[in-house]
Amino acid sequence: MSRLKLDDYHVGSVLGVGTVGTIYAATEQATGKPVAIKKLHPAVSRDPLIGARFRREMMILEKLRHPNVIGYFGGGEDTDGNLFYIMELVEGGSIRDLLDSSGSLAWQVVVSAAVQICSALQCAHNHGIIHRDLKPGNLFLTRDGAIKLGDFGIARDVSASDLTDQGLTVGTHAYMAPEQITGESTISGKADLYALGCCLYEMLTGQKPYIAESFPHLFEQHLRAEPPKPSRIIQCPPEVDDIIVHLLAKRPEDRPFNAREVQGKMLRIMDKYGLRDEVSRPPTNGNMKDISAGQVQDMGRQMLQRQIRARLGGQPRRDVSWGKFAAILALIIILCVAVVVVRRLTV
Repeated sequence: MSRLKLDDYHVGSVLGVGTVGTIYAATEQATGKPVAIKKLHPAVSRDPLIGARFRREMMILEKLRHPNVIGYFGGGEDTDGNLFYIMELVEGGSIRDLLDSSGSLAWQVVVSAAVQICSALQCAHNHGIIHRDLKPGNLFLTRDGAIKLGDFGIARDVSASDLTDQGLTVGTHAYMAPEQITGESTISGKADLYALGCCLYEMLTGQKPYIAESFPHLFEQHLRAEPPKPSRIIQCPPEVDDIIVHLLAKRPEDRPFNAREVQGKMLRIMDKYGLRDEVSRPPTNGNMKDISAGQVQDMGRQMLQRQIRARLGGQPRRDVSWGKFAAILALIIILCVAVVVVRRLTV
C-alpha cells in the first residue's frame, strides 16, 4: 500500500462529512494537482474496527484501477496518527445531488448511466469485491458525465476475512438486498445487482422502489413485496422495465448472472432506440466487451452532461491551445487591417 505524507498536500475546503470521516479538497504541493483527501475523525481513529475498515477500504481501492471507480493515489497517517488517503477529485457532485435538484432523470440518461455503473461493478466483482452500499450518493459525477463508484467503506473482499459479524446487516436500508437484510453469510455480487435495480428505479421515477414509515415495514417490502415497475409512474421502454424487475428479484439466483449481462442488455436498448453512435458499437463478431466511461459516446451521456453543468451553474473550463490562440489572433489582425484599408479607400 502506497505510503504518503499529509504534509505534501495543501488541505482546502471540506467537501463532505460522514459518521467516521471527512473529505477535503486538496492540492499536491509539488505538482499543483487537485485531489481529495479522506481522513478519519480523531475521535474514532483509535477504534480498532473502524481503523481496520479504513485500511481495508484503501487496499480495495488500490486493487480497482478502472475509469468508473474513484481513483486512489495512496494513504498513510498524519502526525497525530490519524489515517487518511488521497483520491481523485470529482467535481460534478453525485447522482443523489442530481436527483435532489431535478427529481428524476430521463430514461435515456438512466440507460447510459447504467452502462457505466455496470462497468464499475463488474470490475469490482472480478476482483472479489462486493460493494454492499451501492446508492445514488455513492455514484459520483465528473463534469463530462463520467460516473465514478466510490465509498467502499463497508465493502466485502471475499479473499479476506469479513470485518462484519455474521447475522448483522450492513448497507443503506432503502437499497439493501433481502439477503443483506437477513444477515446471510453468503452475500455475493448479486446483492449489488439488487441495489443497482433500486438505484435505476429511483433515477427513473424520482422515488425509491419501496417506501415505509418504519424499518421493519421497509424490510418486509424488500423481503416479500412484488418488485415495482417504473412504467407505472413514467414512460420508458418495456425492456427497461424488464431489466429492473429482474434486478429486484427476491432470490439472488433469480437475478441477472452478473453486471456484464445487465450492461449488454442496456447496450442493446441503446442500439434499438438509436442512442449510440458508430464508435461505441460492439465488434461485428458479436462478442460483448466491457464498455468503460471513456468509450461510450451517446445521447444519454450528453443529456447527463447538460444536467450536471446546469446544476453546477456553468460550463466546464476549456483549455485553448496555442495553435488556436495564434489563429484567432491572426484573424483579429486581418480584420483590423481590412477595416483600416476600407476607411482609407472611403476617404
